Amino acid sequence: MPTILYRNDQNISPGDVMKIAVYAEHVGRQCYDVFAEDGSRSRSETLSRRAQAVSDSLNFGNEPYFPPETTKKVLDLRTMVSGMCFDRFGERGHMGKSMDLLGMAQDVDDVLDKLVIYHLSPEELEEAEADWAHEGQFRPTDDISGDTDSRPKV
Repeated sequence: MPTILYRNDQNISPGDVMKIAVYAEHVGRQCYDVFAEDGSRSRSETLSRRAQAVSDSLNFGNEPYFPPETTKKVLDLRTMVSGMCFDRFGERGHMGKSMDLLGMAQDVDDVLDKLVIYHLSPEELEEAEADWAHEGQFRPTDDISGDTDSRPKV
């Protein structure tokens, strides 16, 4: 599991805080994580509490700052939602994540990039590189060299 370091110089804007607030509000009202065999769905107490805890801990001032406790709450909510939480439901039990939720999740990831630094152990780094190489096989290439690695070159 990666080590997470919290940044002191966060460079957070009020708009960043609003992105987190909108995400927590959407999750607290639209996402479900408990599904019964009869097709009914509900929101677990844990999901509700985590969304509310994030909302309650946000600083909407002109110069916002995320203390490590708030950042951890955002990380915990994002982790839970990225798993078995859905906000879109179709016929025959189809569950999915809406484009709105996916967009909000990307916004949250962008804000979290300003708040935390992930350090991987050598084993985790090796595993991540192997996953990247495997996933890279499925990315289209734009040049004729066949280079599928879309990461910036150093």
